Amino acid sequence: MAYTMADVSGMSGISLNELGQYVKSGWLTPAFVGKDTNDIYVEQPELLKLQQILFCKELGVEQEEIGSMLQEDPRDIIHMMQQQRIQLLEKTLHLHGLIQTLDKTISHLQGEQELEVYDLYQGFVKKGHHSMLPESPTNESVATHGWHRAESESAMSYDGEIKTKEDYLDSQEKIDRINRDLQQAIEDGLRPESPEVQQIIGRHLEWIKDYYTPTAEIYRDLGNLYVEHQNFRQMYDGYHPKLAEFLRDGMMIKAEQDLA
Repeated sequence: MAYTMADVSGMSGISLNELGQYVKSGWLTPAFVGKDTNDIYVEQPELLKLQQILFCKELGVEQEEIGSMLQEDPRDIIHMMQQQRIQLLEKTLHLHGLIQTLDKTISHLQGEQELEVYDLYQGFVKKGHHSMLPESPTNESVATHGWHRAESESAMSYDGEIKTKEDYLDSQEKIDRINRDLQQAIEDGLRPESPEVQQIIGRHLEWIKDYYTPTAEIYRDLGNLYVEHQNFRQMYDGYHPKLAEFLRDGMMIKAEQDLA
């Protein structure tokens, strides 16, 4: 089925002028042109291509890079879309944190709750300062089931509390034990919904709360990120090749039971 530029503009919210620029730049290829040269028709492949253009622009891809990305092999396009999904999940988690900070601040200003001074800045996290995202693992870190290793004498959690190196290492020991217990649960044939596994997932949730307090949606999104982000995936594979999905499935259940 062919669609006019007016149809596409109505569906996408993109102006006719901007769509025309995409055609002129070669980003979109008309299926055919009517008697009037402005009477341009496109088919479904170009609608998908337009979606990719919009995703690229949403994620801040430089304009000169977009054209070359659109020429990729279809298999590469699928991989690119998977990476875009991961980036959007990361962005979603960040925005959830900012929304929580807004909600707490509004509640405080309305006299409904006290607000710790450090809570004023939750969500305003500079990349690399106290990220929950593991760095690209080295062979050594995978072999030792590494997460983050303390690089200085102190670190800061999401809630702004100053952590000593000992606190930081204790946190790493806790999450390592959680991951090892989940690994053992998989090997014992337990399912994510079993009481034993949910007890371990509860410990994982409490560990997360040392950094920030997740909503059900945030906790579910974090579980998806564990499966889809390469660095997380490699880290969990160091314990067991099924651990990422196992943890995610357990987190989905925990989110519905304890956070919804």
